[in-house]
Parts: sequence; C-alpha cells; structure tokens
Amino acid sequence: MIKTFSCILLIILFTACETIDKKIDETMKEETKMLSKFLGKKSSTIKTKLGEPDLINFKVPYKTYIYFKKNLLIKCTREFFINPKTDLVEKFNSKNCIK
Repeated sequence: MIKTFSCILLIILFTACETIDKKIDETMKEETKMLSKFLGKKSSTIKTKLGEPDLINFKVPYKTYIYFKKNLLIKCTREFFINPKTDLVEKFNSKNCIK
C-alpha cells in the first residue's frame, strides 16, 4: 500500500516537473523571438518599444542598455548590446523573463 502510494506520488511529481520545464521552454522561445526583432535595429527602436533603459553601461566594445522588470518576486533582466560606432543592436541577453 505504501509502496503503491509512493510510486503514484513520484509519478505525479515527475509529470509536474516536465510540465513546468515545457512552460519555461515555451516562454524562453517567445522571449527570444520577441527580442531578436531588435537585432540589427537602431538603439532608438528599443527605447521606443521598451522605454528608457534602467541602466546604461559604456563598457568597451559595447554600449549596454539594461532593463529590469519584476514579476511576482522574480526579477527579469534584459540586456541589449549596442555597437557605439553604428548604433545598432548586435546581441541581447535575457534572464528570468516571463510574460
């Protein structure tokens, strides 16, 4: 009886973990798809869509726009790396961002 209950409980836990993994993967794909629209665009495009950055770093070789957002105690960070010579977005980084 206890073994059966333990097995059922383990199956439920593994299924729940797989569901959470799938949701996280889907959200990350959507986030990447949304942010990749900014690649090769001027930095003013980012400011128009997302507003003024919370932080701007001028570390060589990139100028970095950093946006912070908080969702349900989870801190989301989006970074856009901009070539200062051409003012074009060359890459981005996103951490803990959900809808």
